Amino acid sequence: MLDLSQILILGLVAVLGFVVYRWRSHDAQEPPVVASAIPIFGHLIGLLWYGISYFGQQAIKHSIYPIFSLDLIFVKIYVIGSPSLVRNVQQNSKILTFEPFMEFSAKRMAGLSPPALEMLKLKQASGHSLFTDILHGMFPTLLGESLDRMNERMIRLLRPFIDELGSGGTIDWYEWTRHAITVASTDSSYGDMNPYKDQKIEDAFWDFDNYLSPLIANILPLLTARPAWKGRENLIDALEDYYNRGGHENSSDLTFARFKIPRDAGMSVRDIARLEATMAFGLLSNTAPAAFWVLYDIFSRSDLLEEIREEVRENALHVMEDGTHIIDLADLRDDCPLMISTFQEILRTRSSSTSTRFVTKEVMVGERYLLKEGNVVVMPAISIGRKSDVWGATNDDFDPRRFMKPTAPDKKSEGKKDPRRVGGFMAFGVSPVICPGRHFASGEILGLIAMTAMRFDVLPVGGVWKDPKANAMAITSIMNPPKESFNVNVRPRKEFEGTSWDFKVTEGKSKYPLVIG
Repeated sequence: MLDLSQILILGLVAVLGFVVYRWRSHDAQEPPVVASAIPIFGHLIGLLWYGISYFGQQAIKHSIYPIFSLDLIFVKIYVIGSPSLVRNVQQNSKILTFEPFMEFSAKRMAGLSPPALEMLKLKQASGHSLFTDILHGMFPTLLGESLDRMNERMIRLLRPFIDELGSGGTIDWYEWTRHAITVASTDSSYGDMNPYKDQKIEDAFWDFDNYLSPLIANILPLLTARPAWKGRENLIDALEDYYNRGGHENSSDLTFARFKIPRDAGMSVRDIARLEATMAFGLLSNTAPAAFWVLYDIFSRSDLLEEIREEVRENALHVMEDGTHIIDLADLRDDCPLMISTFQEILRTRSSSTSTRFVTKEVMVGERYLLKEGNVVVMPAISIGRKSDVWGATNDDFDPRRFMKPTAPDKKSEGKKDPRRVGGFMAFGVSPVICPGRHFASGEILGLIAMTAMRFDVLPVGGVWKDPKANAMAITSIMNPPKESFNVNVRPRKEFEGTSWDFKVTEGKSKYPLVIG
């Protein structure tokens, strides 16, 4: 009988044999393989250590290649750094698809039961899979009247958190932002019986989010990913109870659709609760860090802060007869171009998003690169978002006016598209896989920024604006959240002391003019 050491040696030999086979089987037409500092296992270790941001690091390091391969032993990752190849991926969307990752998410992140996983792949009466039906059912609920109603509730819930800053003092800015976004976003989605109202459930979600990476690895998750596993299961219990008590009957159209579509297809309430637990990754994991970094990047630039304050004062601030100061979200959208442009520039320079596709069969991209079935394509925003051939000579600069429409274009440029806006902005994903909640999140963030900027002065404790260390392991976020406290002193501006404030949502004006990839 073999002893343990012999079994380990045989296992290592088998792995090395597989690696050699993979290396020798690399087709000359495939994107070139880039080596790692640690032979064989280096890229895998890098991914485990740095999370999704590792792909962006490699894209910047190997920027001479429009596309290259990272060999992760059991799968190749094709890393794209060229906007023209991103367009090729879009043109081959039926072959290079996102749907397998939805199944992976349902299995590893949500812990869906095997019968429910099979159900998600089955073709429905629509001719699409249940996965696709759920996605298609979400889109109309995040536009038009449904979006207006969510915005009205969200902004009404956000204002009291801003009011609380009126007493001044010291706060952890990210912790405050995260809590405010969590309450406003979930309450506007789930309604009066919102399970996230329980602080334990809010904390459970953030444990789930912050420790997700080892949970996805699925190696003894009860031991290696206990905070994420426990947080997820507590959240699922709360969501199942929410459905059983009929909370979804008086919720947003979004929450109702995400329950009704799988339930009509025969899915159990428990599995629907599992699916819904991952919904918060889109609702919270991106919005809270994005809101923090937008606040940070505006308040840390005093000249820009004053310009935005003046723009809001002139174009979006209305003083009522009773003295109430009202900020209209529609005016922010239509009449505050500097603020909208600054928001997108911060997303461009801060985004760590990586759009991902699965290769379902062999395909050529760029007429010269072969992508083999079973491998993965990634498109890191952090590298493409700073390409000089996309953004020009100022690609590495922070330009708050970059996304503003020119007020007086010269005749030579008439009728031509702005080359900086084609394929280079990927914070919301790459078409056809675009974040459906981008308008809701943008309204939430811009409303928060506008009112906070008008009402308060904010300075870091110690007086120095220094970026807090980012949590690169927060793999669901397009903008890495801080991994440490960021304490600030908040002081009400004397100009508006004793003034009451409110927001206004104008019907039909909740969709923002945002650039997408």
